[in-house]
Amino acid sequence: MKSRTLRQAICDIRETEYSLVQMARSLVESGDYRVTSRLEPQAEYHPPDDSPKLVAAVVDVETTGTNPDRDKIIELGICLFEYDRLDGRIYKVLGSWEGFEDPGCSIPPEITKITGITDTMVAGHRIDERAVNDLLNRVVLVIAHNADLFLEKRLPVFAKKHWACSRADIDWKAEGVRSSALEFVAYSLGFFHDGHRAASDCRATVHALAQRLPSTGRLAMQALLEQARRPTWRLWARDAAIEKKDLLKARGYIWSPGEFGRRPKCWYRDVADAEKAAEAAWLRANVMGPGQAIWALRITARDRYSDRCWGWGEPLAEPTVQNLDADFPR
Repeated sequence: MKSRTLRQAICDIRETEYSLVQMARSLVESGDYRVTSRLEPQAEYHPPDDSPKLVAAVVDVETTGTNPDRDKIIELGICLFEYDRLDGRIYKVLGSWEGFEDPGCSIPPEITKITGITDTMVAGHRIDERAVNDLLNRVVLVIAHNADLFLEKRLPVFAKKHWACSRADIDWKAEGVRSSALEFVAYSLGFFHDGHRAASDCRATVHALAQRLPSTGRLAMQALLEQARRPTWRLWARDAAIEKKDLLKARGYIWSPGEFGRRPKCWYRDVADAEKAAEAAWLRANVMGPGQAIWALRITARDRYSDRCWGWGEPLAEPTVQNLDADFPR
């Protein structure tokens, strides 16, 4: 009797046996669980069609620290893909490249702990600048998740490209994603990856851009393109009285402490073309004194994530009509 009961139990298990995918789907459909899956590299996100396509590159670097004047790149990753210039649909992943670079100094222990990259791994290595130039030949847009200044300093070809940031150019909070960190974005979109290595972070960023956003349902790449195409204005409250700092902070102005010895030391706020006139009027009415000019710098995708967006610009005269960045790839 016991033997028959055991055999029957085994048969019952076999009849209801689920694959891992089926089990994950059942858990999600129950409404009581959230399941994330390991990201597997994809060669294609949408089958080919006749839509006009452009080529973008997602880039990521691992560095010895956060100061581009002092710290060095130790790893570079690049992943190229085709996308629809109108709706942001991602098609074929064209390939990826990664390489180490010897920084000429010992990698700090905390960086090795985060990335797993050691002095031995990078010893004697040098990023192949010619190979990078060849890769970027067809690229019209460079995307990074948390764009910084390291690449333009090391590889001049990046200064000639339009840039977008998948962290800053998508309003993740409005989409119900509480943190814009890549690891949390991935979790919110249902996947995870081996983070803090350049090539893996590149693939994760491409995958995130190919997904529909949780709230609006738009493709993440479409949202990024729409924001990147819009010129913005950096308004400087130049020479504003110190007692105005709380008012400026409450308005959303950010204090620039004059980092790297070349940025202005001043309160500033970035606004869209359509908001420029109203913001300038607010500054004149609430902050600036008689005879004090409002300085404004127009920023486009060519300089938004470079040192070039940290100049004073020019004294603001007349409001400007809203205008899309005519130079952005379309």
